[in-house]
Amino acid sequence: MAVKLTIPYEQLVELVEQLSEEQRKALIVRLLTQLPQQRPLTAEEKIQLFDAAKIDNRINVTPSIRREDWYDDDGR
Repeated sequence: MAVKLTIPYEQLVELVEQLSEEQRKALIVRLLTQLPQQRPLTAEEKIQLFDAAKIDNRINVTPSIRREDWYDDDGR
Protein backbone atom coordinates (compact mmCIF):
# COMPACT_ATOMS: atom_id res chain seq x y z
CA MET A 1 0.00 0.00 0.00
CA ALA A 2 1.52 3.30 -1.08
CA VAL A 3 1.13 6.42 0.99
CA LYS A 4 0.53 9.61 -0.98
CA LEU A 5 1.99 12.72 0.68
CA THR A 6 1.92 16.29 -0.54
CA ILE A 7 5.41 17.73 -0.04
CA PRO A 8 6.44 21.16 -1.30
CA TYR A 9 9.16 20.98 -3.96
CA GLU A 10 11.64 23.01 -1.88
CA GLN A 11 11.27 20.63 1.05
CA LEU A 12 11.75 17.65 -1.24
CA VAL A 13 14.98 19.16 -2.59
CA GLU A 14 16.25 19.69 0.96
CA LEU A 15 15.47 16.07 1.83
CA VAL A 16 17.25 14.76 -1.26
CA GLU A 17 20.30 16.89 -0.43
CA GLN A 18 20.52 15.09 2.92
CA LEU A 19 20.92 11.72 1.18
CA SER A 20 24.32 10.13 0.74
CA GLU A 21 25.83 10.05 -2.75
CA GLU A 22 25.00 6.35 -3.05
CA GLN A 23 21.38 6.95 -2.04
CA ARG A 24 21.07 9.82 -4.54
CA LYS A 25 22.34 7.60 -7.35
CA ALA A 26 19.91 4.86 -6.33
CA LEU A 27 17.07 7.41 -6.35
CA ILE A 28 18.04 8.61 -9.83
CA VAL A 29 18.14 5.03 -11.12
CA ARG A 30 14.77 4.30 -9.57
CA LEU A 31 13.15 7.39 -11.05
CA LEU A 32 14.64 6.88 -14.49
CA THR A 33 13.69 3.20 -14.62
CA GLN A 34 10.07 4.05 -13.82
CA LEU A 35 9.84 6.73 -16.53
CA PRO A 36 10.10 4.35 -19.52
CA GLN A 37 6.93 2.67 -18.33
CA GLN A 38 5.15 6.00 -18.83
CA ARG A 39 7.06 7.33 -21.87
CA PRO A 40 10.35 6.70 -23.73
CA LEU A 41 13.49 8.19 -22.18
CA THR A 42 15.12 11.21 -23.77
CA ALA A 43 18.81 11.11 -24.67
CA GLU A 44 19.65 13.29 -21.64
CA GLU A 45 17.75 10.94 -19.31
CA LYS A 46 19.57 7.94 -20.76
CA ILE A 47 22.90 9.67 -20.13
CA GLN A 48 21.86 10.43 -16.54
CA LEU A 49 20.89 6.80 -16.03
CA PHE A 50 24.24 5.65 -17.43
CA ASP A 51 26.16 8.13 -15.23
CA ALA A 52 24.25 6.97 -12.14
CA ALA A 53 25.29 3.38 -12.84
CA LYS A 54 29.00 4.21 -12.97
CA ILE A 55 31.21 3.41 -10.02
CA ASP A 56 33.86 5.83 -8.85
CA ASN A 57 36.79 3.66 -7.77
CA ARG A 58 40.40 4.67 -8.29
CA ILE A 59 42.84 2.23 -9.83
CA ASN A 60 45.58 1.66 -7.27
CA VAL A 61 48.14 0.14 -9.62
CA THR A 62 48.51 0.80 -13.33
CA PRO A 63 48.28 -2.55 -15.15
CA SER A 64 51.39 -3.69 -16.96
CA ILE A 65 51.37 -3.75 -20.76
CA ARG A 66 53.67 -6.78 -20.75
CA ARG A 67 51.98 -10.13 -21.41
CA GLU A 68 54.51 -11.92 -19.21
CA ASP A 69 53.35 -9.94 -16.19
CA TRP A 70 49.74 -10.99 -16.73
CA TYR A 71 50.19 -14.68 -17.52
CA ASP A 72 53.55 -15.58 -15.94
CA ASP A 73 54.93 -16.99 -19.19
CA ASP A 74 57.10 -15.83 -22.04
CA GLY A 75 54.34 -15.83 -24.71
CA ARG A 76 55.25 -19.11 -26.42
